[in-house]
Amino acid sequence: MWVQKMIRLLGRLIFYMLLLPLMIAIIYTLSHEQWRAALIFIVLCVIVLYKGLIRLTIPEKSVVVRDGKVALFFPEKTVRDRFDFASRGQTVIQLPHFGLLDRPYKLEIFSPDTKGGLNSCRLSLDLDYIMELTACQRAYDNYVLYQDRLPLEVRRQLLKISAHLGWPFPSHGEEDREEYLKPIVAELNRGLEDFGLKIEEATCSFTAGPTLVRFVAPEQEMVEKAVEPGGAFPESVGHSTGL
Repeated sequence: MWVQKMIRLLGRLIFYMLLLPLMIAIIYTLSHEQWRAALIFIVLCVIVLYKGLIRLTIPEKSVVVRDGKVALFFPEKTVRDRFDFASRGQTVIQLPHFGLLDRPYKLEIFSPDTKGGLNSCRLSLDLDYIMELTACQRAYDNYVLYQDRLPLEVRRQLLKISAHLGWPFPSHGEEDREEYLKPIVAELNRGLEDFGLKIEEATCSFTAGPTLVRFVAPEQEMVEKAVEPGGAFPESVGHSTGL
């Protein structure tokens, strides 16, 4: 993702911006026989070189890859020796986070009631990576395939699945809502497995009425028109587009 690439680029720029003045300062102090100042700058240069070239800070949600195969997964931020990976021909890659895991996905599921009206479940989904090597391999493969379009592809997958979902509306109470959400979350998780993702938390607000107005993003409208027979929405649903 471009945000993570910019963060890595900024880190390398800071490293070279620190290293270059220190090298100049060492050369200057040595040429003028300022031994104490030269020693201080040499120590600082060694510290910068260690942190920039040897010490490797691995961000959370990172994988270790060799020849396109995922060997390790780091769910939390950690620090390792860079040469442990370089000597094996391995590369550390952070899986996408911004735009994918940092905000909930919004979905709407409609189902008819027994009185000819409609029930609406407005879902808010927080996603996370599945902490298994096979799932991490799928997450990495999709990252390589889609790059910055990965959040959009995940949203399309969720919308395609949700367009075919519909369960009886819960009567009342928190236990009824939890029972209502279980099959929905299970079905959505089956689709997310292809991306190495899972639903970490799901919340739903319910609305019922004879006619419901939908406010959906343009990409959701296009996906739902593609999956609905004849490319049309149900006649009993009022529809408007918005963000």
